Amino acid sequence: MKNQLFGKSMLFAFAISALFLFQNCSDENPDSNSTESALKDSPVVDKLIEMGFAKERITEYENFYLVEGDLMFSKDIKSYSKSITDRHAHTNNLVSQTNVTSMTVYVAPSIPTGGSDDWRAAINNAINDLNTISGSKVNFEISTSSSSDIIIQSDGNQLADNVIASAGFPTNNQPYNQVIINLDFLSNVTVTESSKRYNMVHELGHCIGLRHTNWDIRGETAGTVGANLIPNTPNQDPNSVMNGGTANYEWSGFSTYDLIAIKYLYPEPVILPQITASGPSYLSSGISLFTWTYTGNLANADLDSIIWWYSKVNGAGAPYAIGWGETGYFMAVADTFYSDPGFQTSNFIIYYTIRDTTGNLYRSPDYNIMKKGKFKLEGSL
Repeated sequence: MKNQLFGKSMLFAFAISALFLFQNCSDENPDSNSTESALKDSPVVDKLIEMGFAKERITEYENFYLVEGDLMFSKDIKSYSKSITDRHAHTNNLVSQTNVTSMTVYVAPSIPTGGSDDWRAAINNAINDLNTISGSKVNFEISTSSSSDIIIQSDGNQLADNVIASAGFPTNNQPYNQVIINLDFLSNVTVTESSKRYNMVHELGHCIGLRHTNWDIRGETAGTVGANLIPNTPNQDPNSVMNGGTANYEWSGFSTYDLIAIKYLYPEPVILPQITASGPSYLSSGISLFTWTYTGNLANADLDSIIWWYSKVNGAGAPYAIGWGETGYFMAVADTFYSDPGFQTSNFIIYYTIRDTTGNLYRSPDYNIMKKGKFKLEGSL
């Protein structure tokens, strides 16, 4: 899917309670070898119509419904059991600001390690393209674990002939958990490395919540699935990697507005000298209760937006959000390992993020705390 992220029409999808909504990339070729059948009435068809899709734009296949020519929906009505109308993409259908900094990706054995169907170099390049966006905290990591956050694998002949790949939207603060690739795209046409790379950037964009930039031109409706426009992007962006119907495009980099969109959703906070805090740098042994307090003088600061973050040196899965508000309340509790076995100490890093009243995000410098013994931090309130 050569899709470019977005313009004003860049919606980072409202993942329907979701997972059951897939984004596909097709080349708009009307000829497909997929098994299409006449649409029959069903509870799922009724649900799709209720969500705002026109019945004549719903096509039934063996394992899914294809809507608007590009969206795949599960045929299992249980997938639609939760309320859709009370969900907001900004909070429920994006990757959390913590999780987006470390998303693991596993390339399954179904993707060959050589030959024309080998997408592995393109996957690595696409990950590097997304990881190196200046001002964004998006970070994917290749993993050897089959329980990684995202699994990239062959579609196993699920996708229509003219659909090159498919992914979905975030759920539960996590990226969508799979990307499937049609290794027989257009009856085994040779896909260039540049096109593979383009499509992988596009699909990973879906996994972190980006809708097609040209959704409206393609006739994709928001319906109750929803779509939120990203500020400071135009109505259309022909150079966006998140445009739909672009499976045969070649990679030429992100558009200006692609970059704006990603940095808007997942900004790397700006560190300013006036973003300061005060609190203890050394804790005595035993369980400790302590506070750190905002002492900055940021203009137009929104103090209610302050989030305190913590990581243990040599710990895993950090940083964690463990405090909110002008004063952060913390507690040191027993842990199973030292940060520094030689000195038998646990060493912590804390910082906070804050927004001004116009929504710009900033962060404090890192503050170091040392404590004797095996300890970790928790929020005490």
